[in-house]
Formats: sequence, C-alpha cells, structure tokens
Amino acid sequence: MAEPQAERSRLCVFPDLSRPQSAADIETWCQPHRKIFGEFSSSSFGDFQTVFDQPQEYIMELTFNQAAKGVNKEFTVNIMDSCERCNGKGNEPGTKVQHCHYCGGSGMETINTGPFVMRSTCRRCGGRGSIIITPCVVCRGVGQAKQKKRVMVPVPAGVEDGQTVRMPVGKREIFITFRVQKSPVFRRDGADIHSDLFISIAQALLGGTARAQGLYETINVTIPPGTQTDQKIRMGGKGIPRINSYGYGDHYIHIKIRVPKRLTSRQQNLILSYAEDETDVEGTVNGVTLTSSGKRSTGN
Repeated sequence: MAEPQAERSRLCVFPDLSRPQSAADIETWCQPHRKIFGEFSSSSFGDFQTVFDQPQEYIMELTFNQAAKGVNKEFTVNIMDSCERCNGKGNEPGTKVQHCHYCGGSGMETINTGPFVMRSTCRRCGGRGSIIITPCVVCRGVGQAKQKKRVMVPVPAGVEDGQTVRMPVGKREIFITFRVQKSPVFRRDGADIHSDLFISIAQALLGGTARAQGLYETINVTIPPGTQTDQKIRMGGKGIPRINSYGYGDHYIHIKIRVPKRLTSRQQNLILSYAEDETDVEGTVNGVTLTSSGKRSTGN
C-alpha cells in the first residue's frame, strides 16, 4: 500500500522591516500570508481549511517496462473525503438542522473595527448558515471522514522517473509521483533507449546477423563487415512513445566485441597467420616478429 507523503508547504520569508516598505513590497509579502490566515472571508480559523484540504501525494513504484509501455496499476490510498453516512452534510441522517440566528442563515457576519467594516465567516455556525443539533456518528459533524479506497491508476506510456500526475479520487484529488526502476538491459534518454549487443570477432570482421532484446520483441540485427566496438546501430521507431508528442523514439544498439580468453591450437595458428599479413600494427604481437627484411615471421 502506498504511503502518503507530508502535505506540501510554503516557505514564508519575512521582509526586512529596517528599510522603508513600499506598497508593492507589502502587497508581495502579504500574498502567501493571506493564503494561510485568510482575509476574514472563509471561516473563523482563516484559510486553514484550504491548507489542510491540499491534495495528498503518493509514490508509485514502476518497472522500466511498465513506465515505457504504460500499465493500469491498482493501489490503496487513505484520504479524507465526504462522509458516506451523512453525504458530507454533517448531521445524522433523518435529523434536522437549526437555522443560525446569529448570521441569519447567510453564514457571514459583519465586524466593525473603527473605520473599517469587515465581513467574516460566522463564528457560531462556521459558515454553514445552520446549527447541527445531532452530529453524524461517523464524522462527528465535520462532514468528512478518513476512507481507504482502492484506485486504478492508468499509467501513460512513456512516463519518466519523478514525474507527477494529478488524479481525482471521489470528490478529492491526489498527486501520484512515479519512481521508475532501472533496467538491467536498457538505458533511457528521453524517448530513446540504448542497449549493448555482444558479437564475436568473426562477426565483427566478416559481418552477419545477431539477435538483440528489444523493448517490444526480439530484434534481428544485421552486422556489417568491419564493425567496430562501440559502433551504434539505430533501430528507428523501436523506442518509447513520446508522451507529449507523436510517434516513438529510437533504439540504439551499441556493439561490443567479445574477445575469447582462450584459443584452441587451430585458432591460434589461424590468428598468427592473419597477424603475419597485418600491416597497420603499432607495437608487437606475441608470437610474431619483424625480420631484417621487413617481413613477418613466426617466432618461438
């Protein structure tokens, strides 16, 4: 089960009050504080309810293939949502609520503070406009209750590690951040993928074909004669779907030449014969020396 992370918070930086503050400075500083403390317009506790109602964030683990191809993945979340017993009204089903006479049912009250007149959420009814006589036994009059829900998340093909999506759950929303595991075969670069393919010395010299693991299927790769180590072969359209565009990325196969650690007697004699005919060798080859005439001969 995914565990919720801590609610997102904002860092408030107080201004330097030692210097004169312009109207623009004060307005800039006040904006985040209005979000927290409210403007005497929502509830007797300012805008704290808005802060607590921010969507929760969850972490979803994905394999490399799940992120590349997309998947429908189910997991459990614990969220505060409208109480199912009272349907979010706060009062016990079958009971009535009392009209708030303090605010006249408007949910707002007027406060006079000298030359200023401010409207604030009614302190008596909390902005409901009515008084709950018999609170709901589940949510105790709050209208919301913690609920465990199983949700199916349609993970789009091509998501990357650390990407976050917003998803509605009931009447609430949650944030889901994807954590993508590394693949033992593929390396990712945007919509392109890279992998290694080991071939023999004979395949590198003479060419041939080899089979490589692809993202969607096994790929038959044509090896051209004279292939060099770390040479890249591009397989167009065999990569990951472009999440914000059309089409697919490419699959780049990096050639690795596998050099045998041991040779049979026949293989060694064949390689020595080949080495005698080489003309572009810098340094020496074990078993092959240069004669005084400049020709190669097999040494002991």
